[in-house]
Amino acid sequence: MNGTPENTVILHWDECRATWDQLAWRDWVRFRRSDEGGHSLLVGAEAGDHYFLVCVLGDRGELANVIPHRYLLSANGRLVHDFDGLGQSEREEYYSIQVLPSPTIEDSERYEELGARGFAINLPPPYTMYHLRRAIPGLAGVQPSAACWHFLSAIGICRSGTRAN
Repeated sequence: MNGTPENTVILHWDECRATWDQLAWRDWVRFRRSDEGGHSLLVGAEAGDHYFLVCVLGDRGELANVIPHRYLLSANGRLVHDFDGLGQSEREEYYSIQVLPSPTIEDSERYEELGARGFAINLPPPYTMYHLRRAIPGLAGVQPSAACWHFLSAIGICRSGTRAN
């Protein structure tokens, strides 16, 4: 894909076709309101919830990290709402803890709690997992210490030699 960082693949769940499709980097940037015109449009998208996965690949093409995103789109494909699972006061608390020069243990625990809620609400639905396992790039080469294990374990993929809880 022209203009896409070499180590990033964006996957989008297409509810109508029941597939995870790659999204062009420029379409992702435009949708995330990062283009020059400030537009947040995903052309051809149906209204409703949409799930995206930002898949970061390592030097050998192995999956290194996955960042899940969930958005609500309007009938004209525009971003209406992104999900973090937090109320306004919780969101402000979360961001204020991020900038503390020396957070307390309690601050750190609260930050982890709020972050975990935000992570969980952005996970794709279980019925997409069969298709995701076939579409996610670099899955076979995941390193034992890779950051993507947080995401993979959350969707039920275990490390080799371990059992699911």
